Amino acid sequence: MKTKLKRIWTYKDFLDGRLKEWEEIVDGKRIRKMPAYKRHARLLNDIGFKLNLELGNKFKILLGEVSIKIDEFNIRAADIVLMEKEKYIDDFEAIKEPPNLVIEIEDGKKPIRYINKKIDDYLKFGIRRQIWIFLDKEEIWDIDNLGNKKILSFDDEIDIFGVKLKIRNLV
Repeated sequence: MKTKLKRIWTYKDFLDGRLKEWEEIVDGKRIRKMPAYKRHARLLNDIGFKLNLELGNKFKILLGEVSIKIDEFNIRAADIVLMEKEKYIDDFEAIKEPPNLVIEIEDGKKPIRYINKKIDDYLKFGIRRQIWIFLDKEEIWDIDNLGNKKILSFDDEIDIFGVKLKIRNLV
């Protein structure tokens, strides 16, 4: 009887274009991501526009499933990434240095274990700050580099490097 070996997916597969659109690599496995709703896309654009307007001289603001290489077997896709301009390299690869901030916008369809694993991957990689916006619960998680989580509502103001955002005003 033949044993079927499972394929281990790596960063090389990502670079070679072997992943399908809307996929991440998690623990060597391809994980399908759902396409975003209009509300998600609009909020992504509005936050990105405001941040670029006010912080574009200091940071590169990247939008839309930005690939982050956690390690050889974990490639994550972030909604919004802020990275100091001096550290940013413009190429056809994933980000390989921890950015200053990652913002994720969630609609409530992903299981909590997926979200917690992604948070842990970002912490392991050394991302300094994560902001998770949950559209279904109207809740924000502001997570520092040690994993300390502050839970906010859409009515609370978030300070992103001096830029004040109130999500309620953007949704």
